[in-house]
Amino acid sequence: MISATYGNARDTVASLNRFIKGSVRRRKSEPRSHFDRDRQTARSIFCDANIFGFGIGTKVTNEKRIGSELSLVFFVRKKLPLSRLTHGAIIPDRFALQTLGRKVQTDVLEWDGSPVAHARVSAGASIGDTGGNAGTMTLAVTDSRNGEQLMLGCSHVLACCGERSVGDPVESPANLADDPSPNIVGFLRRFTAIDPARTDNGVDAAVALPAPGVTLSSNIPGIGTPAGIRDLTNEGDAVVDQLTVQRSGTASGQQTGTVRYIHVSTQIDYPQLNGDPSVYFTELVQYDAVSQEGDSGAAVVDDSAAHNVVGMHIAGSRDGAIGFFTHIQYVLNSMKCSYRS
Repeated sequence: MISATYGNARDTVASLNRFIKGSVRRRKSEPRSHFDRDRQTARSIFCDANIFGFGIGTKVTNEKRIGSELSLVFFVRKKLPLSRLTHGAIIPDRFALQTLGRKVQTDVLEWDGSPVAHARVSAGASIGDTGGNAGTMTLAVTDSRNGEQLMLGCSHVLACCGERSVGDPVESPANLADDPSPNIVGFLRRFTAIDPARTDNGVDAAVALPAPGVTLSSNIPGIGTPAGIRDLTNEGDAVVDQLTVQRSGTASGQQTGTVRYIHVSTQIDYPQLNGDPSVYFTELVQYDAVSQEGDSGAAVVDDSAAHNVVGMHIAGSRDGAIGFFTHIQYVLNSMKCSYRS
């Protein structure tokens, strides 16, 4: 059963993401003054250079996690005293949006910078585009439209965040040589466009049709073939500080970590886009596993004997200490695919 504390925090995250949108409209049940105040609050958070994002997780006090205290957590560049927040957003001990009429306990956690989408590793990465972007193949998936087998990976790895075209080649490994033809293993079928102008980016994914003679496998090095998928969106806060996950990326190898924050909204820096812009993402999961460039796309699996897939790794912190994944069901829905071992 979903706890009231978690439900309040989840609703607050959803409302913040709603009010951040430029197109947000007042609902009939919302007083104008409440709507205007909440919109101002959300946008002050979004525009604050010290705040990277927010999510839901347990409170951390003196570097110890207080398992019984679920909080709305704000991720910041630096924790600042009140005297230095003249022009910045102030995070109260209990955060409230007037349109919701409920207060949520807060916490503040320092990050060393906004998450960075992993890319541009040297030859040896499992899959990439002909421009030198490289990452990790997620799974062999089935096209729900025609039953074809496709390789799944990140859009920023295979499709340069959506700037490539259907039919463009996919390599294994990525190769900056003038003639990439020896390494071509497939061709782009569809992909998401990573759009800096949007505040509701949720999936960074692409699928490619294997080239003739290329066969696909979902056998993950050191882990094995996942038996299926596990949709964490149905499990609520039960996974926070409880679920151990694994990932095998082409850069970091096999890594283990624990889910720490869910419903995370933050900006991710994408070097593949002009000017290396920050792109706002929602509904991410943060976990504490080592992460490096080249791990993007790696399947994140649970710690059961079945190794069910829970997500796709898309980014990591600048110091490589934590990672971020998108729920696998969101990815499969977006790509119109399914997974069966």
